Amino acid sequence: MGILSARQIKVLQAVIVVYIHSGEPVGSRTLSRSSAFQLSPATLRNVMADLEDEGFLCQPHTSAGRIPTDQGFRFYVNNLAGMAAVSPAARLHVREHLEVVGGRLEEVLHDGVLTLAQLTPYVGVVSMPDFRQMIIRHIRFVKLHERRILAVVVSVSGAVQNVLFDSDTNFSQDQLNHSSNYLNALLGDLTLSGIKRKVLQEMASDKRGYDELFKQVLALSKSFFAKDPEQQSDVMLDGKLNLLEHPEFADVERMKNIFRAFEEKGSILKILDGALGGEQLRVIIGSESCCEDMRHCSLVTAEYGRVDRTLGQIGVIGPTRMDYSRIIPLVNYIADAMSRRLQN
Repeated sequence: MGILSARQIKVLQAVIVVYIHSGEPVGSRTLSRSSAFQLSPATLRNVMADLEDEGFLCQPHTSAGRIPTDQGFRFYVNNLAGMAAVSPAARLHVREHLEVVGGRLEEVLHDGVLTLAQLTPYVGVVSMPDFRQMIIRHIRFVKLHERRILAVVVSVSGAVQNVLFDSDTNFSQDQLNHSSNYLNALLGDLTLSGIKRKVLQEMASDKRGYDELFKQVLALSKSFFAKDPEQQSDVMLDGKLNLLEHPEFADVERMKNIFRAFEEKGSILKILDGALGGEQLRVIIGSESCCEDMRHCSLVTAEYGRVDRTLGQIGVIGPTRMDYSRIIPLVNYIADAMSRRLQN
């Protein structure tokens, strides 16, 4: 792929802008009518042919105009000169529906993904945090049957994880309550792995000769931490029917493939997890997702979380023909609003 000339860049950007708003293949005559070009349809046709040879455009039908490829959209997104400001109406909507006080983690995520589905003609999506990376607020042990115990683990963000495990000792509920109280006294802004390390430190530094209660706590902790809670692998989606408004998804098979990905969720979660730890905001276009069912879609995602850690990704799924200059700042704005709410 060679370096594009200034003329080629201008034509490519014009084709993409027209295609984003029309959804129809763009012909040279359409561009020639624009005041931005002082070029004949024949000259524009030659430039567009060169862009097709370079892989930035393609021609769906011999007699049709041209549409951008994933490569063309990638060039366009990487070279966006300016982003549209988030509209006053959208800011007001976010303040009224998302920037409210309190709420459990699931409520905050639901409000965020619903807001995106309401403010865009696309699907809102958010990934749930990995529970193992969350700060723990409270642990409670409940006796179910003999050595079968349920641990109810609550994070500071309000997420709840239930962990079933078997203990080597047949504890009474009173003993489990004492053990819960002991562990809760150790929490202090720690993750589960941090609590485990703290218990081990207590073991190493204990000066009491391991009294009976402490022995119970150690035995119970050993069994509990051996059953590491699984990652809370899930995503929330809202606004799936929004895709029906776009001509790209009039094809029944294409829609079936996308809705299958929505139902199974695994491929979407894999895409979102792959975006973590990189740039704060990511744009994944078409085949870049490496998911065949999603190859006609783009994802715009941004990280949300607390000051000290990222918890997940929130964004939108839509056709590759989405208005990136408007969607990118909106997704970023909503991710920031969610993070502020979680922090507060």
